[in-house]
Amino acid sequence: MTEPIDSQYDETPLPEPEMVDEDGDGVGDPSDDNGKDLSHLVPETEVAWDVPPSFNNDPQDMSGGGGDEPPPEEIPEPSGDLRADLGALRTAEKAMLVEARALVDKYEETRALVAAVKGTVFGQGATDAYERGGDNSNSMSYDPQEGKSVANPFAATGEAFAAEMNPAMERALLKVGSTIEKLGEYIALLNHSGQIYAEADRKSRFPAPPGKA
Repeated sequence: MTEPIDSQYDETPLPEPEMVDEDGDGVGDPSDDNGKDLSHLVPETEVAWDVPPSFNNDPQDMSGGGGDEPPPEEIPEPSGDLRADLGALRTAEKAMLVEARALVDKYEETRALVAAVKGTVFGQGATDAYERGGDNSNSMSYDPQEGKSVANPFAATGEAFAAEMNPAMERALLKVGSTIEKLGEYIALLNHSGQIYAEADRKSRFPAPPGKA
């Protein structure tokens, strides 16, 4: 019989989280986010560009500075040869926009699902139909609970689990949404770079001939 092959990869790459038990009751203490509604932190995402702006547009200032810093010193020496393949840059930018739209669609689908079901998905507030107990001979007697619902025995456990899991899910959405936003910023910087190269090309001209002495 062939011996099992040990995987070169760690089956548990992440360390187990340390349990915080300050009161010493053997049960992990609630997290700092326990029971919090963090939905206000979850970003909504969208792809703003159907078509990326033309490289022929003048580049806008993307520094975001307050304007108090002194302007950089001008370099008197001419620069060396400069070559930029704007066609390849545009192709890469469009490919990233396609991927960004797919990411936004999946993220928004997940964000909407979490918002829609987080109040019940873990069994919070679950109920069962009331069932008459006792001797069958009394089955015809009046029971005021008949037709009503009673709390499911696991509802309280669901509430406790949701108090930890819901804010954890919202923090996960925050991280994913923020990553998508960073991707959008990167695509915008790529487009900005193309506009800068194009502007440099437009302004690369021979100086006017010197005047006659």
